[in-house]
Amino acid sequence: MNLLRLTCRFSIVSLVLAASLAGTEARGQEDHVEQSELNLEVTSLTEMPVGITSFGAAVCGDAIYTWGGHDGAAHEYYQAGQNSVLRRLALQGAGEWESVHDSKTGRQGLAMVSHAGKLYRMGGFEARNQRGEEQNLHSVATFEQFDPATNQWTELPAMPEARSSFDAVVIGDKVYVIGGWALAGEGNTQWSDTAYAYDLTSVDSEWEKLSQPPFQRRALSTASQGDRLFVIGGMQKQGGPTRSVSVYDPETEKWSAGPALPGEDGMEGFGNSSFNVGGQICVTTYGGHVYQLSTDGSNWKKMGSLESGRFFHRLLPVSDDAFALIGGANMESGKTTEVDVIAVNK
Repeated sequence: MNLLRLTCRFSIVSLVLAASLAGTEARGQEDHVEQSELNLEVTSLTEMPVGITSFGAAVCGDAIYTWGGHDGAAHEYYQAGQNSVLRRLALQGAGEWESVHDSKTGRQGLAMVSHAGKLYRMGGFEARNQRGEEQNLHSVATFEQFDPATNQWTELPAMPEARSSFDAVVIGDKVYVIGGWALAGEGNTQWSDTAYAYDLTSVDSEWEKLSQPPFQRRALSTASQGDRLFVIGGMQKQGGPTRSVSVYDPETEKWSAGPALPGEDGMEGFGNSSFNVGGQICVTTYGGHVYQLSTDGSNWKKMGSLESGRFFHRLLPVSDDAFALIGGANMESGKTTEVDVIAVNK
């Protein structure tokens, strides 16, 4: 990958993780953390045109795509504060962000994935109020495909339930959606206790209901390792933010407990982002920590810590040994436009 616009902003970080971390709120789980010393090299891609949180993002072909998200005033949700523009940044050469398509209506809290050269976006919530009006937020069940060759979205069979603040991941030829809640105006919120899969290769596909997840969480992340699906952190319907990890095996159709994210604060799991990079899941957290799941899925390695943490951002693989951190916000400094590329030198 020829990232000509990369500019080094941080020196190589080499950190050793302590053997144990105190405290966990995860029920029936313990922190499984392996001592490890890894190097993180942090560089930068072209900054985003606008800072966004709770958006969809995916790598498709040789480019990063982003759509949706909140780009308005902090803690205020209104139509004009929801991004409606699909943007693209080429990973080859000295590219700038380009506007590819404007859907006119934006959403946030959605998921977006890629498969076989196409983008797929699903769910999220729409603010049906103007700025200054009483909030009127509604989750949707929409499911659409974008073809970069035509720059057009095509409507696909809607999800069985509206949901936002969830996540999705592709395993093989299927996309899996888990977590979230359904907003339907003031006082009408339903937390999701379902999960579904959809075969992206069949024109006659229907949404397939999975075994019921043993949790109700939103603001979580999902990633795959091997043939298993990992659901990481989030906010619980009861109990607040959590570092809990749940694992789904599509072959046995069973859920099990995975190793909780390290740390003493449940906020480490809130608004995190994860993806499989080079065969192993990487996670970035609210506190700016970068973790990697062991190949057998039994423990976490701390890869290092960044100068500034983010949440409600996106982690995307850009090669087998590097990933990009896109958008999101920091509690102290607010939304960020920076696109950091993290190269892991094992």
